[in-house]
Amino acid sequence: MRAFLGIGLPAGVRETIASAIAPVRVLHAPVAWTAPKNLHITLNFLGEILPGRVPLVERLMRVVASGIDPFSLTAEGGGAFPGTRNPRVLWVGFLEPLELVRQLQQNMENALSGAGFPREDRPFHPHITVGRTRGVLPPAWGERFVQALSGKRFGVVPVSSFTLYESRLGPGGAVYPPLCDFRLEGS
Repeated sequence: MRAFLGIGLPAGVRETIASAIAPVRVLHAPVAWTAPKNLHITLNFLGEILPGRVPLVERLMRVVASGIDPFSLTAEGGGAFPGTRNPRVLWVGFLEPLELVRQLQQNMENALSGAGFPREDRPFHPHITVGRTRGVLPPAWGERFVQALSGKRFGVVPVSSFTLYESRLGPGGAVYPPLCDFRLEGS
């Protein structure tokens, strides 16, 4: 099964993001847009794992969750990876401070790598993926996307837990059934 660890978003934040990107969606660029119900913050993508490894991940993540206090993130603005010239991933970002979400992700990665899961090869950049490009975009399209979201606030994301999700890919798009929640308990 494909699995990842992430933070779900409140319905109001998902709806605000969907409304903000609606004017960009109608520009008919080759972009696979993320369904609003699927918007989330990925903390660690585990990839393909054997179902028998889920209990190990659960044990490790309970320890990680016990060491971090609840916190909040403010979703604002947008960007693109690797950049706006030839974007592959379109995203909504967060205002600083981001130390606690970065610490949470780092603690996860340390625990998982100690159990044989590979480390991410890119630095962690907290974001919400709103779309993935599927071909060549018109000139300056990436800049237009970022400008359309520039300075817009999408709401506060209270983080009192994170979730282990399964990622099922299908003809109707991806679905992310939750497997287990981990409540942040502080140290």
